[in-house]
Amino acid sequence: MLVNVLMKHAFQRPRPIFDHPLVSLATYSFPSGHTVASTLFYGMLAALILSKTTSWSKRVWAVLLAFAIVSLVAFSRLYLGAHYLSDVLAAMAEGLAWLALCLTGTHTYWEQKQRPVR
Repeated sequence: MLVNVLMKHAFQRPRPIFDHPLVSLATYSFPSGHTVASTLFYGMLAALILSKTTSWSKRVWAVLLAFAIVSLVAFSRLYLGAHYLSDVLAAMAEGLAWLALCLTGTHTYWEQKQRPVR
């Protein structure tokens, strides 16, 4: 979330303005913190399920469900008028980058831990 806050202050993009918004927020818009967090959380959850099951159908459902939930969170941010489309798309990209970094780090850790000591 620290990277997200730093990006918000670096870009300083104002939030969308509507006559009767459903939410009014005073912080910057770009990128969406909710979308970043949901991408990372549900992506890690899907990766955990993928690593623990060999069933092809369960793997597909895990990925589809994670994608659907992240998409719903992103859509809710648009619907509420809190973000532009580019805010949530950039947030998904940021979340996927963090997810790749976290999965790589986790995989490397477990590989090193399982390697015999010489």
